[in-house]
Amino acid sequence: MKPIAILVLLACIFSFSAMAEELPKIEPQPASEPPKATETLQSQSTVKIGSVDISKIASDSAPGKAANARLKDKTEKYRSQITARQKKLETMKKDIETKLPALSPQQRQAKIKELEKKVGEYQKFAQGAEKEMRKMESELSESMIKAIQKAADEYGKANGFAAIVPKRDLLYLGDMVELRDVTEDIIENIR
Repeated sequence: MKPIAILVLLACIFSFSAMAEELPKIEPQPASEPPKATETLQSQSTVKIGSVDISKIASDSAPGKAANARLKDKTEKYRSQITARQKKLETMKKDIETKLPALSPQQRQAKIKELEKKVGEYQKFAQGAEKEMRKMESELSESMIKAIQKAADEYGKANGFAAIVPKRDLLYLGDMVELRDVTEDIIENIR
């Protein structure tokens, strides 16, 4: 090796060791223990969740009872109308059957067409009634759900709940959850 290269190498070694002596000494710190699981859980707060029985609210609350009464009244009205029309059709059919042997072929055809027309009207009325009942039931259900949501929102905010959910939607609750059935409270607050 050349003498100049050796001198440069020695100069570098001495300068690095001199720099190392000037640096402050860093003492190794003892490792701190991670917090224990119980300490972590105790430091976290509990989440307050309310649960409600939607069907109980729908049947026991004042708006639910009123909606059920309206639905029942409308159902009974249609049921009586359908029964009356059905009886008329049965009477008409029996009347045609008894007169059928005495009628001419043209008269038979006319009576059968008349009966078929009445049966078609009856079926159309029954289908219309069913459709209207489904629509009314849907509207009343939607109105009831909105009233329940509004009452749950107001009650939840006023009483510090993180959430209010239907009971049927609860599958699991962790240890940090305080669950309370607020069905009766919602029934009292629903309008």
